[in-house]
Amino acid sequence: MSAALPPALDEADADAIIELFNIGMGQPAAALSEMIGEEVLLSVPALTVSTRQRIAAEVGLQSVCAVRETFTGPFAGEAMLIFPEAGGLALVRRLIPGEGDTAGADEQDALAEIGNIILNGCLASFSNLIDGEVSGSVPDYRAGPPGQLIGGAAEPVLFVRIDVALAAGDASGYVLFLLDLASLDSFREAVRRALEGLGG
Repeated sequence: MSAALPPALDEADADAIIELFNIGMGQPAAALSEMIGEEVLLSVPALTVSTRQRIAAEVGLQSVCAVRETFTGPFAGEAMLIFPEAGGLALVRRLIPGEGDTAGADEQDALAEIGNIILNGCLASFSNLIDGEVSGSVPDYRAGPPGQLIGGAAEPVLFVRIDVALAAGDASGYVLFLLDLASLDSFREAVRRALEGLGG
């Protein structure tokens, strides 16, 4: 995660983007915590320029379950909530008690709903912060190797990663945002306006 930022972003821009994601993820994480009755822990967002190929390799897992959606608005890209299969099931078991070690239809639906809370909640926060609509698609559940779910394209993307975990320690994963670099200028301006509006 150590690639340099693109020339269009300076350190102040990077700090502003990280702050926006911190704010945007706060309410969805609190909503999920209330739903499952357990604290949801978030890392400080990590921001870099990477490729889908490299991101998939850095996930470092053989198989994952993921909830994905695309988003459009002043900027466009893709958002994902990714867990190792065992971690995803541990999370779902907070809502649907069971003993199986694979995700059936009910478990997949529950994970999709959790993804909806986190991803669409964050996008809704963005919409409010930037005073412009950021629309997400219907969240889509899939399972398989990271390279299959994230993709193997070598084109650069602006990449934000937030580690997410339950306080009990048995479920941890990632929230990933992959932003098209073609949207970078409009994204940067939206972030600046948002923080100015917050007095940042």
